[in-house]
Amino acid sequence: MGSLVLNRDLFKKSAFLGIKVFLLLALYPQITGAALTKPVALEGRVAGLVPDSLLHFSPKSPQYVLLVEKSTQKAYLYRSRNVDHPVKVYSCSTGENKGPKFDKDDKRTPEGVYFITNSFREKELSPTYGAGAFPIDYPSPMDRKLGRRGYGIWIHGTNQTLKPWDTNGCVAFRNEDIIELSAYLGERHTPIIITQRINFIDKKELQRERAELKRSIMDWLETWREGRIDLYMSFYPKEFTAAGKNWHQWRAHKRRLSEKYGKIDIEIDTLQILKENGIALAKFNQVYKANGFFSVGEKRLYLQKKSPEWKIMDEFFKKKKEFAQKVPSRLRREEEFLTIKRLVSNWQKAWQEKNLQRYMANYSEDFSSLGLDRKGWKRHKSEINKRYGQIRVTISNLRIKLLSSERATVYFDQEYSADRYHDMGKKTIKLIKRDGRWKIKREIWVPTARGKRR
Repeated sequence: MGSLVLNRDLFKKSAFLGIKVFLLLALYPQITGAALTKPVALEGRVAGLVPDSLLHFSPKSPQYVLLVEKSTQKAYLYRSRNVDHPVKVYSCSTGENKGPKFDKDDKRTPEGVYFITNSFREKELSPTYGAGAFPIDYPSPMDRKLGRRGYGIWIHGTNQTLKPWDTNGCVAFRNEDIIELSAYLGERHTPIIITQRINFIDKKELQRERAELKRSIMDWLETWREGRIDLYMSFYPKEFTAAGKNWHQWRAHKRRLSEKYGKIDIEIDTLQILKENGIALAKFNQVYKANGFFSVGEKRLYLQKKSPEWKIMDEFFKKKKEFAQKVPSRLRREEEFLTIKRLVSNWQKAWQEKNLQRYMANYSEDFSSLGLDRKGWKRHKSEINKRYGQIRVTISNLRIKLLSSERATVYFDQEYSADRYHDMGKKTIKLIKRDGRWKIKREIWVPTARGKRR
């Protein structure tokens, strides 16, 4: 039976009707034998509030996320690009014992951010798991850090009547619901967030925290790229440990690598930021390239707010065994160089002509620079176009570094003039190939002559 939604106008129109609704609300759990959805979830949606756990999804992130609330025995399916309202709310059942899972056979359901590792159809399962099952990656790296043990936590159906708090630790759904959910749950990608109670917040607050976390992650990445190890280590608290190293050992390890490789190039993609019980997970694909070394894999950063800043509590990297992206052949590289040069030329021309539509067509959907995303960058350039009558951009000493078949970096000297304004500097453009076309993913500008009026 679906959630009961009350129209407050009914109470104004008739006190008698209000009493009837009150009695129905009081008797509802006894009539249905089911747990009533807590008002916080319903009021959160009516008031325009959103879950604080769904912080950020890049354009290439999974399309859906499943949010399980243990206190109400409900699961909320959200589109990752629209967290204002759930697509659908399902009844579910979690472990018969309360609290997060800590040990094998404790009959508790884990709490945290997880991802599906496999999927099974009904014919592959014992009757216990109903019409389908999806194992999740409990214990996560953070669970292991906290000493949580156990295994075999699945999201699955049931051939029995669904009852609240009736599993050994898994999350169970009615068979018809698990079949429906199977269309949305992607292996190794779709986030599964399990929490005691969903915290609904104002959307502006979510946007503020999202910007704060993204800025912290990008600043951390920049200090790593540039080999500024002391500043890089400021993103880690003194109690940090990872890969068997404490804070001091981690700093020494990173300093040795920085001295060994010198200049490094690191790119991240498909960034997701999710939160549960004050712990934020930043998950992304990472490409690391240095002189004589190259790696591709998945990076997870677990962050916690240490007033007033977010700090990295744990870091986990899983290297891909085989690189999906291969460095192109010599002939192909020459073709790519010509294509990239043409892109830079078109970008420069559109910029000078103040053709904003043609200019922005060169940027990827997940572009970011100076703390601005693609929409913010477009607004920024539109304001500059209105401010100046004429713009002139001169490019020299162009160099292209092809990192793979889908990633490249362009370096050049740039001279910019607009009316009576003038500056010069070094420009770095990070490119990514999407649907067969190169796009600008990031810009870095380092002035050599500060902007001034002539």
